[in-house]
Amino acid sequence: MTRAPGDHLVLEVAGDLVEIRCSTTADGDFHIEGPRAALVHRRTAFAPGTWTQLDEVHGTAVLHVDAPGEHDFEVGDALVCRRRGCVLGVWVGDCAPVAFIGDAGAIGVAHAGWKGALDGVLQATVAAMRPDRVTAYLGPCIHACCYEFGTEELAAFTDRFGGQVAATTAWGSPALDMPAVVRAALAECGVALVGESRCTGCDAAHYWSHRRRRQAGRQVMTICRRAPG
Repeated sequence: MTRAPGDHLVLEVAGDLVEIRCSTTADGDFHIEGPRAALVHRRTAFAPGTWTQLDEVHGTAVLHVDAPGEHDFEVGDALVCRRRGCVLGVWVGDCAPVAFIGDAGAIGVAHAGWKGALDGVLQATVAAMRPDRVTAYLGPCIHACCYEFGTEELAAFTDRFGGQVAATTAWGSPALDMPAVVRAALAECGVALVGESRCTGCDAAHYWSHRRRRQAGRQVMTICRRAPG
């Protein structure tokens, strides 16, 4: 299996291990609108455990998972949990998948497309994890080099987050810088964004892209808290 660099991270937090994984095209398609049995099999092969993967709608709803598998395939765009053994997953084409780790054991994950990011899905996820101090990790998403954006919609972002979220594409058109949007949104609630994000538009060898290549496939980002050993 061909892996992309930096797609598997294991951290020790509050005496447990927290594992973050980002899939590539080699792991298969994680779009929930495909055959359900095949998706369930693919999920188990990618990240062992009982999953919760939402029917995402570009909103701001955050669901609390209190038992493995709770809320699987329900509508929402973010998940938080304080239990061991719960695999939380968000599936994306070009949108930003963000994983969250709290210092006292909370974990979370959010699907942040442009609409959800503008409406506050990341801030809502952090709020649901308090009183933990939270650190965030951004997975592969489309970057400004590939993300042409309408000037009227772009103005809504610069009004909200400042001029640093505006950029230009590789071909010179107005663009939205999604990593900068994520960073700015998280800064509003005092959360640091660590690690690097690769561009789904540029890296055709590893990722699907709806915006650049009109592909239907989706990758997934998962987070799970496990007992050590």
